[in-house]
Amino acid sequence: MSPDERQGLIAALVDEAARAYPTAGVGEIAATPEELSRFLKTLTRRGPKLSAPDEDAVVEAAIAELVGFGPIQPLMTTPGVTDILINGWNQIVYEMGGRLHPFAGAFYSPDHLKAFVHRHVAKAERAVNRANPWVDVELSDGSRMHVVTDPVAQGGPFVSIRRFPEKPFTLEDLEGFGAITAEQRVWFEDAVSRRLNLIIAGAPGVGKTTLLGALLGRSAPHERIILVEDVSELKVDHPHCIKLQTRRLTYGEGEQANIRKLVRETLRMRPDRLVVGEVRGEEVFDMISAMSIGLSGSLSTLHAGSITGAIHRLESLYASATVGQSGIDPNRALREAIDAIVYLSRDADGRRGVSAIQMLADRS
Repeated sequence: MSPDERQGLIAALVDEAARAYPTAGVGEIAATPEELSRFLKTLTRRGPKLSAPDEDAVVEAAIAELVGFGPIQPLMTTPGVTDILINGWNQIVYEMGGRLHPFAGAFYSPDHLKAFVHRHVAKAERAVNRANPWVDVELSDGSRMHVVTDPVAQGGPFVSIRRFPEKPFTLEDLEGFGAITAEQRVWFEDAVSRRLNLIIAGAPGVGKTTLLGALLGRSAPHERIILVEDVSELKVDHPHCIKLQTRRLTYGEGEQANIRKLVRETLRMRPDRLVVGEVRGEEVFDMISAMSIGLSGSLSTLHAGSITGAIHRLESLYASATVGQSGIDPNRALREAIDAIVYLSRDADGRRGVSAIQMLADRS
């Protein structure tokens, strides 16, 4: 079977299944993979004779199109794959073990990739188009997908998928991986117990979110954690963790809920700990204010290239959020609210870990 014939057969099977089964939501059909497998094999056996391996491969590809992730389905189910980067319909790379590797699979065409993007964006009840050329969405398996498309992306869409472990890592797990030392694990346990306010900083992909989840897992079971994120990606093993997610207006209905709005709302929800998945804008003012009025044990992540860079970026964000207000000292406000900054980095071999911890306030 030629590649074109295989592609045509898969497309025909997908169309037949879409007509045969009712929809279960935007971009979804009401059928299990097992039901689809039986149905599709019945269809394939009505046509030209296929070998058993060819039949299985075609059916699996059609099921992946219908209820999975199309050509990248193998990457989405391979343990150890942390990032999948789609740089074009026929150029896909993935990260495993801290290194990027080329993927042999590909989409059939630019239109096939665009259909993949729009199907999964629609499932998340969001949109990506020329007016809104980028979007972050949570995929059905809990992964985070970021898309940049025309007119910003020349030759796009470009897709970045961050995969997360099904079960949150513990501090003991991170020590076993070599991401933290035994001494650092003891320090983190003490920091959580003493309810220190922490900022976890580092470049993208160094493990900030993973460490944040491990720290929250050590919080006392009676504490109420309120987590604010743009896209739900933090997995927390804790009985009293509730999540708030931003809402952007797509069709002009309702009220937009950005990070800053949600941080303010949390203060009316009786939190013991406030967690902001990533601070990168004016919400820093509300987060610092919450830490300052006694909401101790709060945490957030921040993109930065060093401890000093993290401090400077926080000061800059705080200053921007307080433009026009007199008597504001960003440096003093940060040092009165934040107890420590934890910095993670990646070495030349791709290993990630905590490389520095700097106290800003003395609560000993």
